[in-house]
Amino acid sequence: MVDMSMPVPERDEQRATEAALREHADGLRELAARHGILDLRIAGPGRLVGRLAEDRDLFDVADFETDASTLLGAEVELFSDRVLGNANVSPDLPTATPL
Repeated sequence: MVDMSMPVPERDEQRATEAALREHADGLRELAARHGILDLRIAGPGRLVGRLAEDRDLFDVADFETDASTLLGAEVELFSDRVLGNANVSPDLPTATPL
């Protein structure tokens, strides 16, 4: 029998600091616009919340995260504001501050 499972890789990257997110705000907004993401807000280190345009999908979110992480040289996660109404949402997401 062949074992097809693989261990989850450890994350070596550090999350982008809030200072780095603010320092690169213009570049992040430009990237977001290319991927149909508006109203970026900071929810914490490496954590952004944004509004995803109706004609966009999770591939746009993933592409934005990759581009933003490359720009900052640190991990960036984007959460769609569509998740804010979900039960047990992280308390930092609804209280995110404008970028």
